[in-house]
Amino acid sequence: MSELGSPRELQRKELAISEKITGLEKKLHYSNVEQNNLRGKLAKLASERSNIETEINRLKPGEEELETRIGKREAEARKLEKKINDIVDKVYRDFSISVGVKNIREYEEKQLKDAQALQERKLSLSNQMSKLKYQLEYEQKRDMHAPIVKLTETHESLEKELKGLQDWKSKSDECEKVIDELKEQNGNVASTLAKMDRQVKSKEGQLAQLISRQREVHEKCELEQLKLPTVNDPMDPILDYSQLSKSHLQDIRPSERDKHEAEFKKRLLADIERTAPNLKALDQYDALQQKEKEVTERFEAARKEEREISDKYNSVKQRRYELFMEAFDHISKGIDKIYKQLTKSHTHPLGGTAYLNLENEDEPFLNGIKYTAMPPTKRFRDMEQLSGGEKTVAALALLFAIHSFRPSPFFILDEVDAALDNLNVAKVAGFIRSKSCERVGESGFQSIVISLKDSFYDKAEALVGVYRDSERSCSRTLTFDLRKYRES
Repeated sequence: MSELGSPRELQRKELAISEKITGLEKKLHYSNVEQNNLRGKLAKLASERSNIETEINRLKPGEEELETRIGKREAEARKLEKKINDIVDKVYRDFSISVGVKNIREYEEKQLKDAQALQERKLSLSNQMSKLKYQLEYEQKRDMHAPIVKLTETHESLEKELKGLQDWKSKSDECEKVIDELKEQNGNVASTLAKMDRQVKSKEGQLAQLISRQREVHEKCELEQLKLPTVNDPMDPILDYSQLSKSHLQDIRPSERDKHEAEFKKRLLADIERTAPNLKALDQYDALQQKEKEVTERFEAARKEEREISDKYNSVKQRRYELFMEAFDHISKGIDKIYKQLTKSHTHPLGGTAYLNLENEDEPFLNGIKYTAMPPTKRFRDMEQLSGGEKTVAALALLFAIHSFRPSPFFILDEVDAALDNLNVAKVAGFIRSKSCERVGESGFQSIVISLKDSFYDKAEALVGVYRDSERSCSRTLTFDLRKYRES
């Protein structure tokens, strides 16, 4: 009983076995029906074969006679063809001479080639017209007002800064003028003071001479025992000139020159007191100059640092733009070729058209990229209006175009064929197969594809099947190498 297991497990095994038996019975029934159909078809084919063999044996002549009859028929056909060509050449002789050809057949061949070239030219012009139409719509929808407003605001701010600098410069010029005037006044005052200093020194010399002469007179009077009249002042005796005669008194009165000098001195002192010059103006001016020099140095250092940072930023920005445009140019050139390979067929040998457009070519990082795909025989429409299969093919074309710029080690594609029909599944599988046969690193790649469609995974080199093991209640895998069965 322990070896048999629990009844629930036995019931589950019984149910699984009964399901297998039911499935095998259905398969056996279908196989019997198909066997009966095939037997009927084989009987019909055998009867048809016998009838055809009987007819062939009845109508079959000798091989030599048949070859002779075929040769005669071919000769007669060539003669008839030559007669027809001669008649046609005779009918269209004037027309052939007028258009400059040997015969009407050469003209028809030339017209056919011209028609084919014209058709190809029309197709190329149609593609160019669709691109130009989209470009025109993009340019019409493009907002040019915002950059203009931004540039206008920048221009106004620069004008304000320039005006502020001009005001500062005018104020600086005014200060320099005031300082020059103060320097000039200071020079005049300094020269006047120097002149007055010289005059004071000369007067002091004259006074010293008079004092020495007065001392000599006093000493001489003392030696001769002459008593001079003095004013009673015990501290500083002063001579009394009141007893002199009028003539001597006239001699000791101040002269006109002394009066003028005294008046000039008074006027000069009054002017100096009235002007009241700031004797510290030069020191203040030097301090202001030093401060201005320091501020200017700091300003120049800040400007230099700002220029360096701006140059570094612009270099990084330019490098980023160059790298992006390098990738964009490569992808935009290759995406049309890849899309044509994914969409071309016997009925549409040229395939579809796909291209990329930048919404802002000057600043690509500020806006997006417009991806346009036109399947064969379809007119231009937005990507949102395409079907699920057409979107899948367009997305795969973009993926493979990006891969061509920076190849990846391998792809993992999870049911990319879910929305594709059998024809597009075969095209995508063929494209991946062709790329997997090329060298990895150039334009080829390795891929792991998850698919439920046999028309897709029969192009693979190896298969990995996943199934459920009901006995162990887990998933298991099976591997199968298809390279040994590859078609030559």
